[in-house]
Amino acid sequence: MSRSLPRAERGVQVRALKKSFGSHAVLQGIDLDVAPGEVVGLIGPNGAGKTTLMSCLLAFLHPNAGEITIDGLPNDDLRVRRRTGFVPERMNFDRRATGYSFLRYMAGLARVGNRETKVRAMLERLGIAGAADRRLSQYSRGMLQRIGMCQALIHDPDFLFLDEPTSGLDPNGVLLVRDLIAEQKQRGAAVLLNSHQLAEVGKVCDRVFFLNRGVIGREETLRHADRIVIAITMLPGFDANAIARIAGNAPKENVVIATVETEADIAQMVREVIATGAGVIDVRKHTADLEGIFRGVA
Repeated sequence: MSRSLPRAERGVQVRALKKSFGSHAVLQGIDLDVAPGEVVGLIGPNGAGKTTLMSCLLAFLHPNAGEITIDGLPNDDLRVRRRTGFVPERMNFDRRATGYSFLRYMAGLARVGNRETKVRAMLERLGIAGAADRRLSQYSRGMLQRIGMCQALIHDPDFLFLDEPTSGLDPNGVLLVRDLIAEQKQRGAAVLLNSHQLAEVGKVCDRVFFLNRGVIGREETLRHADRIVIAITMLPGFDANAIARIAGNAPKENVVIATVETEADIAQMVREVIATGAGVIDVRKHTADLEGIFRGVA
């Protein structure tokens, strides 16, 4: 597909979205944004409305009230659909097709240029080039997830919707999906991830929305564009006052949380902490405790 289409400027916007099935209200006034170059997670218990929300965003379902715009256009506009990729939780593909023929067909629908080369490269990137000539009926659950990622990314979408993309994948597959999400973010795509795997959400998402009983119970920022939050773990016996002066926060037990601007600042702060005589045993980027928050919201 030609990249004459402009890159996303406004991302995904949802305002006061409501959806009911008969008398049962599933979504009760959802407000949500996903900016270009941002990965946003959607988590919540079963029955919270996550799949319904995703279906509304993709125009598979029509809401009863509210507004959804993608880059300033209605979400069912064909110009939006051409720039959208979607990985469903369960792959309902034509199992008679081979992996290669299926992906070539999808690339044709998306008007991908240099189709043969792009299809082969995508199969190689997802680690299923060796199964390209096998029928999808012979694919394992994990292989179907991989071909699902292939079809979603074949046209370099500006808006990417992922519904449990690591379901059925082995550890290597999970790591691969993590890398792919980072690549989509880097090139400026707006990514919405629906997942029950809180650890993976914490590793890839910039923000998380906690959905429960049809409402956003909480929004949590995991990563900031202009600063880095770190946690430094120390052996017992450190000078708490000295550590507090350096980090700007008092340590709790044997961990101090600090905010810096660059990776170089992390190294400098660790040097200063060690210079006080503290034994530093771990330094890592600090994110919200998604499991603890989930328990509180759900």
